[in-house]
Amino acid sequence: MKKLLYYTFLSSLAQSIYRIVFNLFLRDLGFNNTFISHITSLEMIGSAFLGLLIGIMGDKFGKKIMLIFSSVTFAAITFLRISIPSETMLIYTALINGGVLTSRMILLNSLIVDITTHENRGKYFGYNFGLFMGSGLIGNLIGGSIGEVFGFSAALLITGITHLFSNFFLLLVHEDKKHHSEVSIKEIFSLKDFDELQSHIVKIHLIRTFLIGFGAGLFVNFGNVIFKDLFNMQPTIIGVALAFAQLGASLGSIFSSKLSKKFGAYQFTLFLNILVIPLIISFAYIRDPYLFTVLYALRFSFMNMTNPVSTTIIMSYIPQNKITTISSFRNFLNFISRSLAALIFGYITSFTNGYTYLFLISALFYFISLILLKFLFKPILNDKIFMSLYKKNI
Repeated sequence: MKKLLYYTFLSSLAQSIYRIVFNLFLRDLGFNNTFISHITSLEMIGSAFLGLLIGIMGDKFGKKIMLIFSSVTFAAITFLRISIPSETMLIYTALINGGVLTSRMILLNSLIVDITTHENRGKYFGYNFGLFMGSGLIGNLIGGSIGEVFGFSAALLITGITHLFSNFFLLLVHEDKKHHSEVSIKEIFSLKDFDELQSHIVKIHLIRTFLIGFGAGLFVNFGNVIFKDLFNMQPTIIGVALAFAQLGASLGSIFSSKLSKKFGAYQFTLFLNILVIPLIISFAYIRDPYLFTVLYALRFSFMNMTNPVSTTIIMSYIPQNKITTISSFRNFLNFISRSLAALIFGYITSFTNGYTYLFLISALFYFISLILLKFLFKPILNDKIFMSLYKKNI
């Protein structure tokens, strides 16, 4: 498992540097914000559709081989963009790049389920997500500096090489192939392997994904714009605030398994999901920049702290030959809902007091997802699988 965690750290570091450097690379080439937004939109569409396809292929051919395929494809596209940074090349590669970037986390989570047990799964999901957030923090802090010192092309080159090198640790990971070697594409889409409880969990999980994706998509992707419009804050100050938020989420994720065992997974997840709602409502009315920043960081930390716990629980109830497919559908719904929310953001914020309405609508979607969370947990609170995942230490 340690080898897989090394892979997580290096690949996440590479992707986080890419995300902060690539737009600066485009700006340095002379492309305007309209073109950059089109590239971002295409990558989001690729994340939804191609990410779904790659995830399904992971259930058919194996998660590890598809992770390596995604990594090599990402590196090849990065090197190609550096060598031929034409408008046509950037547009054509955007859809593919979005898909391979997103599929990594889908396949990685499924692989963790494959190589862990109910007893240690929660701990390793916490470690994995903590490293993902922590490496993202490091990448955000050093990505821009690397670009300024060595140039953005060199920074992207380092990103591609780092991502390729991470596969060395992935190759050392043993994957149990019995869950996918004899599975046909038709069987992957079949729901006959799901019992009543599993169907209940999957349905609510996917509905909650859409609701939270829409609620978050109304403002999460526009943080810099919101801070600029409401407070005219400098980007550097915003970046530092969000970096601290990411650090809090990283540490919280690492210790999420212990916190869930101490307080109970259901209580821990429910409590943090409840706290998020008044925080979002407060965004609608608080106009002090420092208080707003602190509350914004807390919301980010609380939501991401529950991610390893909920992921562990959901995936432990899905048949192992369907895990990647369900994760891919979840990813598809997440990006579709965020795309719709992004369109609505521009419409709502054009009105007077638009941000007030925006955050209240977002809070409503989070509230509905909270109600569904209670329904999700209700039939499993005394189930042996759930009990084994976060059994209290005596």
